[in-house]
Amino acid sequence: MRTLKSIALVALMLTAGARISLAQGHDHGSPHGGIVQSAGDYHIELLVKGENMTVYLLDANEKAIPNKGVTGKATLMFTDKTSATVDLTASGVDGFSVKNDKAASYTSCVVTFKVGDKTATTKFKAEKSVAKTYTCPMHPEVTSDKPGKCPKCGMDLVEKKTEKKGEEHKHKEGEGGHHH
Repeated sequence: MRTLKSIALVALMLTAGARISLAQGHDHGSPHGGIVQSAGDYHIELLVKGENMTVYLLDANEKAIPNKGVTGKATLMFTDKTSATVDLTASGVDGFSVKNDKAASYTSCVVTFKVGDKTATTKFKAEKSVAKTYTCPMHPEVTSDKPGKCPKCGMDLVEKKTEKKGEEHKHKEGEGGHHH
C-alpha cells in the first residue's frame, strides 16, 4: 500500500511539473531560420542576414501567415542610444522587410503586427548587442568606437576586452595587483 501511494505521489509531481514547464513557455520551431518569440495567439520570427532584416508572422502552429491584409511596425533601438520606428514592408507572400540603414545593428527590436482586430507584439534582443571599443595601449583614456590611430602618440588603437558583469579577471599565480 505504501508503494502505491509513493507511485501516485511521484506521478502527481511529474504531471504538475509538466504543467508548470508548459505554462512558463515552450520551444519554438524556426521555419525561416530566425529567432521565434510568442506574441499572444501568434508567434513572430525575426531573421537577420547581413544588413537585411525580415520578419514573419506565424500562427499558433508556427506556420507563416500570408502578409496580405496584415500591417506591422518595428521599433529598433541601437547601440548609440538612438531608436527608429519603421513600417514593415510586405516582402514575398508571407514576409515583411525592415527598411532602415542600421536595422541589422539593433540592440533590441519591438515588432507589432495588426491582423484584423487582433494585435501581436513581442520584443527581441540582439544576440550581439555589445559595441566594440578601441583604446590606445599607452593611453587608456583614449577610446573610439572604431579602429584608428591614437591622437597622442600615433599608435594603432586595439580592441578593448570587456569583462562580463560578475566575472573577475584572473591573474597568474603570484601576480597580486594590476600592472597593465
